[in-house]
Amino acid sequence: MRSKKWVLVLLPVVTVLGIVATSAYVGAEQATGPPRTERSADGVVGASISHPEGWVFEREAYTFEKTYGFTLWRQGDATADHGGTPAVRVALAYDLEPGQIDDRVRQTIRDYPDLSLKRQEVGVARGRAGVAVGPVPGSSPFTAVYVPVEGRVYKINVYSERPGEEGLEADDRELLSSLRFVKPALKVASLDLPAANSAEALYAPGDAPDPTVLARAAKEEDFAEEQVQDATFSASSTSGERRIAEGCYLADPDFFVQTQHGRYANSRSGDGIPRGYTIVGKPNYWDEFTHGSIGMGRCHEPDYTNDKFAVDYPLNRGDVIYTPFRCGRVTFAGRNQTHRTYGIMVTIRACNGKYVSLAGHLDRLAAGIYRGAKIGSKNKVIGYAGNTGGCRIPVGRVHLHQGFFRYPDYNPDGSPYGGRGLKVVRHHYFRGKGGVYTFGCRSCSGVKSKGDLISKSKGDLISH
Repeated sequence: MRSKKWVLVLLPVVTVLGIVATSAYVGAEQATGPPRTERSADGVVGASISHPEGWVFEREAYTFEKTYGFTLWRQGDATADHGGTPAVRVALAYDLEPGQIDDRVRQTIRDYPDLSLKRQEVGVARGRAGVAVGPVPGSSPFTAVYVPVEGRVYKINVYSERPGEEGLEADDRELLSSLRFVKPALKVASLDLPAANSAEALYAPGDAPDPTVLARAAKEEDFAEEQVQDATFSASSTSGERRIAEGCYLADPDFFVQTQHGRYANSRSGDGIPRGYTIVGKPNYWDEFTHGSIGMGRCHEPDYTNDKFAVDYPLNRGDVIYTPFRCGRVTFAGRNQTHRTYGIMVTIRACNGKYVSLAGHLDRLAAGIYRGAKIGSKNKVIGYAGNTGGCRIPVGRVHLHQGFFRYPDYNPDGSPYGGRGLKVVRHHYFRGKGGVYTFGCRSCSGVKSKGDLISKSKGDLISH
């Protein structure tokens, strides 16, 4: 029902927003020297910002933790299907009062006792005073800047472009200085937008879990995370892992992992991708041509998810995504601001207490997948392939981002950061429904029927 109402309500709103943008902001502003700049705005947010020409403006289709805003994305390398990274999100924090800003900042610092988050005062919009706190860790770390404006509060996330550039640098301060605020043209409530992690935004009709189940499972997951981070926690350990270059780890070769790749993957014709190849255009068996090979991966950065050995697998929209672990627990399922580029994602902590997986860019979550849900079968579906993660340019074609981590830390919502990048040594493949291989292997044997996993013998594992 909401989707129909969205069309009826939003059309006149777009007209209002267009008038605001056209009368005040449209058109490139020629700077005194290179680079050229332009100004983007949103009338409901009541804010505009000057930025380098060519950045992509995304007006959000949902609210996020009682905020509504727009994001500017830096242009990236479209040929590598990683079209951009978030630069800044400007949002109206419509549920926050100016007098609550300091409490919010203090709570953010308390959430990360092992990191060096700092509070500082910064200038915003040529004369306004803002309070900054960060960097807040994730795949897209950011510094949050809170600005009171005539009884309203704005939250501006300034995202780090690469490791070593966390915090507010000169170009970030220039962005903040270029902000302009006006009275919002409409109330956020008038847009009737879904919340980013509401059932209607994450699940197909009928797949959403009962709210009481969600609350109970999240509470159990909080306790489980405390156990994992407690040095006295005794879980079944992996014995064959070892540390490798740059601080990454080689996973225990006997640990069960199934992946989205093999010689029969991508076998559909006309997609321009050779059968058995990953999205970066090369075969991959967790050895080369990963995120690290294109300069996007890390092994050990405390503020980041360390995904040096993450792989992107091209798929069709709606293709089934299975759990990579046969035993584990979901620590996060949905969207968040700290992992902006992954869109809808599912992270699972394996039962060994060490290894965590991240599956990103999902179109939606599967039934039974939510924070705290237990994974007890290798046949468990966790979601469906998509290209969520930002606006029209950052993600590219439909694909699955699959990464693994060793002993990461967790944001308050259960999403991982830090830890060590993990390279998988051996993995199983899975044969999808309808006779189409969504999982594969280098030497395929032991397949009994559609939907069956290969046999568990050592000879059926891929070692590279």
